[in-house]
Amino acid sequence: MWRRIFVCMLTCGALLLTACGRGEDIASLSKDEVYFFYQETCPHCHEAADYIKTNHPNLRIKPLDIKMPGNRRLFEQAVRSYGIGQLAGTPLICFGKQYIMGWGPDDGALLDKYAKEYE
Repeated sequence: MWRRIFVCMLTCGALLLTACGRGEDIASLSKDEVYFFYQETCPHCHEAADYIKTNHPNLRIKPLDIKMPGNRRLFEQAVRSYGIGQLAGTPLICFGKQYIMGWGPDDGALLDKYAKEYE
């Protein structure tokens, strides 16, 4: 059973990286970029990545795994700049002055709206 769970987690992680590219360590946030902060073990991150891959294949997005130290610092910078506070979580998708945190039934429409000026 544990082997199945491990294989499933590896597969999900690979799908997320395929959907959004490889996470990279960058120095600071730019208002001209879309940032996708994620964790490989987060099911909502996978749902958001699948939605982006299906509905916005041309969206240029910077995927950032918050387990990487530099990306974690950038995530914390984004949390501070948006005034999110201690309830911060993933996925966190940043579009200039707008952001989506978490992923639920209405977030696809919101992402569609925000993504228009970045495609």
